[in-house]
Parts: sequence; structure tokens; C-alpha cells
Amino acid sequence: MWKGRRLFFYSLAFIAGNLLGGWLTLPPVVFFAAAIFCAITAIMMAQKRILIFAALFLLGAASLQISRIPTTGKESAISHAAAQLKADFSASLGEILNDGEELAIVRALTAGDKSDINRELRENWRKSGAMHLLALSGLHVAIIYKLVELMLFFIGGSIAAKRLKSLIIVLLLWGFAIMTGLSSSIFRAVLMITIHELSGWRYSDRDGLTSLAASALIITMFNPEAPREIGFQLSFFAVFSIFTLYPMIKGLMQTKIRLLEKLWNSVCISISCQMTTGVVAFIYFGHFPAYFLITNILAIPLTGVSLYLTAAALITKSIPFAGTCTASALQFTVRLLNEIISIIASLN
Repeated sequence: MWKGRRLFFYSLAFIAGNLLGGWLTLPPVVFFAAAIFCAITAIMMAQKRILIFAALFLLGAASLQISRIPTTGKESAISHAAAQLKADFSASLGEILNDGEELAIVRALTAGDKSDINRELRENWRKSGAMHLLALSGLHVAIIYKLVELMLFFIGGSIAAKRLKSLIIVLLLWGFAIMTGLSSSIFRAVLMITIHELSGWRYSDRDGLTSLAASALIITMFNPEAPREIGFQLSFFAVFSIFTLYPMIKGLMQTKIRLLEKLWNSVCISISCQMTTGVVAFIYFGHFPAYFLITNILAIPLTGVSLYLTAAALITKSIPFAGTCTASALQFTVRLLNEIISIIASLN
């Protein structure tokens, strides 16, 4: 369990210190001094894991205290450029769809802009347990990641080809992250995929938990308040569930029927994620979607199709017949998605 997972446990120690550090009011220098003492003692002792954990715990607490020192920072040039790209991208979506609920949902799914969604539609998505689909998240990044991976099939399977493919995927995903405004959830997901992809350059066997831990550690170091955000917690537990609970649940049934296998995989992912994120959401909101399984089985595939059709519609919008047909297909798909969400919401 310990072998190969040091980074995962070390990251947990740092994040735990960050979380508990909010209740401690000691000056940062005290935490740093204690961390250095633990680190030096660990070097001189044979059994040093506990002391390393203690040092990282104290460093996590120190990072939080330092982050809370008042500053007069201004918006960075990158943040300003990202916001402008997001606004331009949102405007371009209005060129392929007419104003209405379909355009509002597409803007939420692709640009994270939920400002046009009316109260009734928003409530339907919340009641059905599909609200997480409207918030740009790891799911959207995973769908785009899979699309890009499929599009790059022609590169080949050699070591050099795999590295080139990983580099292209990483660059395109960061482009998507910047284009959608560098939201916290997208940044987390893209950073994790970046670490996961680039780790394959050195190690043939990629470890999901290590990638998750590395991304969580980097995010916490640069933004010590991140672990307190519900989005960070939901993302962390969702990915953690996929790497730990999902394989166990999936192993409960084996089938050679391809369609049934895909359906079973979808069910297993939904259940495994809900086992952790559902608890977190209930603690914060006091609501647990009773029909989350039906929602995810029906809504997630349609969400994926909608994202693919959006990309196709933007690419073909200048081509008279192809652009019109693709935009119509997109509008129909999103309308169907809204209808399904509305029916599920009415069951609650």
C-alpha cells in the first residue's frame, strides 16, 4: 500500500495541515521552525515517516497563515486575457444557435457561462441531480480529452509518437482551460491530466492516485484556500472514487456484451462517485438526488454528444449546408437533454 504511494500520503499530510491550520492562530514563523525541527530530526532517525508527516503538516498550516496576510494584488494579465477569450467564445456560440434555453445550456456546458439560464430550468437541473454537468468540471475535460485522443489515432504507437500525442493533448487542454476563463475546476482537471500524461514519459505504468495527489498538492501550494472550496472537495473525492471504488464495483459483474459492458461501466462510475461526492453534497446542501443513477446514465452521454456537436458546429459554421445541419443536430440534442432533465426533476 505504501510502496509507490508516498506522494499521495505526503500530499494528504500537507493538505490536512492546511485545513486544520485555519483553526490555529500561531505566526507562520512558528510553524516553519517546528517543520524544520521535524525535518532535521527525521534525517537523523531511522523511523522517519511520522516526522516527515509532521513536517509537511506544519508546512501546510504555515502556507495557509501566509496566504491570509493582506495584500494589494491586481488582476494578472493572464486572468484578464482568459476572461476576454471566454467572453469571445461565449459570443461565438450565439452565432450557431438562436437565443433560448438550448443556447443557455450550451454556453454553460462549454464556457461555464450560466447567466442566461432561467430559474425554472436551473431548478430542474438541480432537482434531477445534474447540476454538476452545468459547472465546467473534470467531466468536461475528460470528454474533450477522449475526443482529442481519438482524433490523434494516426500519430502511431511508438514511444516518440506517444510522447508527441501527450504533448499535443496537454497543449490543447490548456488552450481549452484558458479559453473558458481558467476556472478552478477546469484548472484542477487539466493540471491532473498534464501530470498523468507527462508521467508516462518517464514511467511506463502511470498511477492515478499519484497524479491526483500531485495536482492537489500543487493547487494547495499556490492557493492555500482551495481545500476549503466545495468544488475542490467534490473533484478530489470524485477522482479518488474512480481510482479506488470504481474498480471494485466494476469487478462485481463481468460481461462480453459490449453495449452491456459500457452501460455497466457508466453505472459503476456513477455509483462510485456518488458514494463520496453525494455525502459531501448532502453535508453542504442537505439534498441527495434520489434519481442520480438515471440522470447520469441518460444525461452524461447526451452531454458528451452536445460537446462534440458544439465543436463540429463551430468548425463548420462557415460551410453553408454542413454548418446548418450540425447546428440543428446540436439544438435537437440539447432540447432532448433538457426534456429528460425536466422529466426526472418532476419525479422528485
